[in-house]
Parts: sequence; C-alpha cells; structure tokens
Amino acid sequence: MGYLAERINYIKGLMEGMKFDASTDEGKIIKALVDIVEDIVISTEDLEDTQDQVLDVIDEYEDRICDLEDEVYDDEYDEYYDEDVDEPLTCPECGTELDFDELGIDENVDSFRCPHCGTKIDIEWLDYEEDAEE
Repeated sequence: MGYLAERINYIKGLMEGMKFDASTDEGKIIKALVDIVEDIVISTEDLEDTQDQVLDVIDEYEDRICDLEDEVYDDEYDEYYDEDVDEPLTCPECGTELDFDELGIDENVDSFRCPHCGTKIDIEWLDYEEDAEE
C-alpha cells in the first residue's frame, strides 16, 4: 500500500473514530469527496504499476537493441561511438569540470554557459555516421 492509500485510510479512520455522520448534507458531501479521492488513489497506484511494467519492457528492448548493435556494427563503428566515455568537459575560464548529463545538454545545443562563472562554451558535436564513412 502506497503513501496516498495510507493517507486516505487514515482519513477514513478519523471519520469512523469521530462518529462521522454521513446522513447530513455536509456529511454526504465530505463522504463523496473522500470516495472520489480514494478512487483517484487507486487509479494512481494502477498507473504506477503500469508505468513500472512499461519501463521494464523498455529496459528489455534497450538491452536487445544493444545486442543487435553489437552484432550489426563492426569495430569501425565502435571506434567512433562509445557510450561509456566519461571525459569531463573543462571550462576554459574557471577550470571547473562539467558533465553533460548533469547539465542536461543535448545534441541540439551549439553552446552553453558555465554554471560557475558564466563563460560561453561552444560545443562541436561529432557526426558518427559521416566520420565512419570517410
């Protein structure tokens, strides 16, 4: 049982302990609202379970794709493309080591500013397909 389900059960327990009167107009509204929130909690938990299943399938497909890439591409491709390269980028002004993953920089960006000193840093992306053909 998740956090939200625990919270809604706590509220329902409070209602029972207070001898909540659901026969009054206000009581009917409050009970209906608690029931709606409980339905939302159940739906949310179902969505979380489904999301976890989808992420598991995506991980499985990602592993299969990596295996296929290993079989299809030869050593020449590996020479130009290596996912595990963790060479940090160093700011030319302040010398701070910068990590693309931490900064959230993607291949659509040609430059960015150093978060420490504000220096503009240009990025030159390699086109692995063009390099492999040469």
